[in-house]
Amino acid sequence: MTDKPSGRRRADVEINILESFELRSRRSIRESERKRQTRHALRAEKRAAKLDRKHFAANPPSNPITALGIVAAIPKTRFSKKASVRTTLVMSVIAGVTATAALPAYAYGPAITAVSGFTQSGITEIGDAQSMSLLRETALNFERGSYGLMSASEVERMTNRNNYLGYKGLTAIDLASSPNFVDLTSEDILKVAAKYVGTPYVLGGELPTGLDCSGYTRLVFAEFGILLPHSVIAQSHDPHLKRVNRSDARPGDIVIMNNLSHEGIYAGSGMFYHAPQRGDRVKLAPIFTDNYYIVRVIK
Repeated sequence: MTDKPSGRRRADVEINILESFELRSRRSIRESERKRQTRHALRAEKRAAKLDRKHFAANPPSNPITALGIVAAIPKTRFSKKASVRTTLVMSVIAGVTATAALPAYAYGPAITAVSGFTQSGITEIGDAQSMSLLRETALNFERGSYGLMSASEVERMTNRNNYLGYKGLTAIDLASSPNFVDLTSEDILKVAAKYVGTPYVLGGELPTGLDCSGYTRLVFAEFGILLPHSVIAQSHDPHLKRVNRSDARPGDIVIMNNLSHEGIYAGSGMFYHAPQRGDRVKLAPIFTDNYYIVRVIK
């Protein structure tokens, strides 16, 4: 650590500080004096100009051009006093107020609009009464005087939840009671598994409008007449599931994590179909851990 100055060195430092302060003070005094002189000169010029105006006002020349060559001044109108300028400003203010009053009580950014599917093309593609009802219900949350900011992820989550709750189609129970497939083949299982790719993740979901990991496998195998429980733990003990060696795994088997936290449908080559997590969708992806085992669904 640097020692503090002492003795002669300290005295030198103090002298340097005083000299620096004195120089700054002198400079400040000179600048103040120059500013004062400038103000004085400006005031003198203004007084002279005022006296000239009074003189010419009291003694106007008989002709615009006098013997001395002085041209009579033409009075100027201020820019802000011109009738055309004032009219333009008034019309601009009226147009702005009218446009503001015509705005809807809510507005979305491009990212939120794209995610929530509120564009005209999205409405055309969906087109059913259920989706239109969802749009009306969502709009009520943004009525004038009570709206708030929402992120794109929040709007998407709300939209997915509303779509899930508004679903009126077949459930896993309905499909299991009237299955679409008779035999359990790898080809058919993967065909059904791929059909639900893109379905948003909904915690506790087991419908075509929203799925979690165990709800996904439950819905897929319901189309084969097998109703699995909606739980990874419960499925791991279900009599329809038989554990097989990983070397004997074939497409259509179920991949279950060792800690029973997640599962999916094996697609071969280290890949599986699964509903990953909140904010994601059902997709085909690599098995992200080596801590898993394989079970086969049997009738």
